[in-house]
Amino acid sequence: MPSWCRTSVFLVSWFELWLFLHITGAIVWIGGAAAIQVFGILTKRAADPAKTAFFAQNVSFTVMRVFLPAALLVLASGFGLVATRDWDWGEPFISAGLALWALVALVAFGFLGRAMGRAGAELAASGPSPGLALRLRNLVWLSRGLLAVLLVIVFLMVVKPGS
Repeated sequence: MPSWCRTSVFLVSWFELWLFLHITGAIVWIGGAAAIQVFGILTKRAADPAKTAFFAQNVSFTVMRVFLPAALLVLASGFGLVATRDWDWGEPFISAGLALWALVALVAFGFLGRAMGRAGAELAASGPSPGLALRLRNLVWLSRGLLAVLLVIVFLMVVKPGS
């Protein structure tokens, strides 16, 4: 480990600081995504279009204003971890983690968050329709798939296969 990595900030090493930030960002992002799934199930059981519209619009807000900063924290602190640990960027767990992070980020922040907001606004304005219900159901399943990919990333980061 290079000598500059051993410098302490608040009595922790840079590696420990980056690791703390990395894990904190992952907890916010993945834990929040899991909690949204639970609230989504409860909202669906209520069978109330107003509650569903409210839920979808709030998911959109949460994705863009809570999960996006958390995802960027995960990425930035991951770079810090690689630099302080002298891992190679070609390590399988790092390259796979980055590729999967990019996939989830592109879909979640480039499409899903906004699509949920639009669907919620449409439901609030026009009321329920079979087409809108199908679109919302597909968005929920997409969000579940992205959560599964995030769990794969966690597995890769913990087990570090190939290193």
